[in-house]
Amino acid sequence: MKPVRMQVTSLVDSIESALRQQILDQEIAPGSRVKETDVASAFGVARPSAKAAIERLISQGLLRRDVHRSARVPILEPGEIADLYFSRGLLEEQVVAELALRNEHIGDLDRHVALMRSLPADTPPNGYVDPDIGFHLSLSQALGSPRISQLHAGLLQETRLCMAQVQYLGLLKPELIIEEHELIAQTIREGKPDDARTAMRAHLRRAQTALLSHLTPGEATG
Repeated sequence: MKPVRMQVTSLVDSIESALRQQILDQEIAPGSRVKETDVASAFGVARPSAKAAIERLISQGLLRRDVHRSARVPILEPGEIADLYFSRGLLEEQVVAELALRNEHIGDLDRHVALMRSLPADTPPNGYVDPDIGFHLSLSQALGSPRISQLHAGLLQETRLCMAQVQYLGLLKPELIIEEHELIAQTIREGKPDDARTAMRAHLRRAQTALLSHLTPGEATG
């Protein structure tokens, strides 16, 4: 009888999910090493399962592995953050403008906004990360281009830590984040490409500026 692989996959999924939440909650602090042996011991699993979960998080940009060293939680560098948001801006501003030109109603956008609005008042700030990511992913997916969706998903995985840190630190109020997403969806729905581009640009710049101002107080963020 062949081994039942679904059990292994489920186990790795569970470890991956738990580690991701600890990273996003900063229970595992930026710069911390995440060793396979420590993960295996903490979760009571074999080392290959721990390694598989770690490798998944590396592929998502939530961990990085230096040559011949253990994986670690990245420390966000100002230049790297600026470049990520610059890249997202180039892509997402064009995406929302194209969607507005098509004048399509994108239900997934409203669904993610509604999810954010439905969260209890005592939801930790980083609890908004997943619906926020979902909103932005829905934009590129609505274009129907697998290549653009793949590029966009990669950028969002890399910036997930940025978004988590912005919201974990309380640098932006959840209500403001929700209102900005609502405005983006509205401009697309109303078929206003220039307004959609402007709304997206303001949304991304606000998050970037808040984070960079926290990391490099007193310095201009551009």
